[in-house]
Amino acid sequence: MQTIVYRDITRSQSEKRTPVAPDPTAFRSRLTPDSVLLFRYTALTFNAHRIHYDHIYATKAEAYPGLVLHGPLQATLLLNLAADALNETSHGFSFRGLASLTLPCEMQLNCRREGATGTVWCQDETSLCCFSADYSGS
Repeated sequence: MQTIVYRDITRSQSEKRTPVAPDPTAFRSRLTPDSVLLFRYTALTFNAHRIHYDHIYATKAEAYPGLVLHGPLQATLLLNLAADALNETSHGFSFRGLASLTLPCEMQLNCRREGATGTVWCQDETSLCCFSADYSGS
């Protein structure tokens, strides 16, 4: 099941959001996405929404500070991180987008494993949590 929620375009992009303190026990990975990655993922998934590849449209028409990273791209990266932590394919994966992640940024992918289950999340370089998921192994 998938639920998509679109944000109100009149909402201020400068809303204050509380960063999440880094977890020293979490496994971390970093990625600096660029417009080429977003364009390729857009083509791969047949997602024609211009906020992912047209900077002028994303910033002028939709009022984002930059190109927007796809939620499914973040989910894919986190699912791969969970599989690495489990050393096997995850059998359960439930994710939720929390905030828009826009270019330029450095993604911090985090994983906290608790036996055969765990939590993965994505933060930007300011430690704002943008995406989270729970996973389980066999």
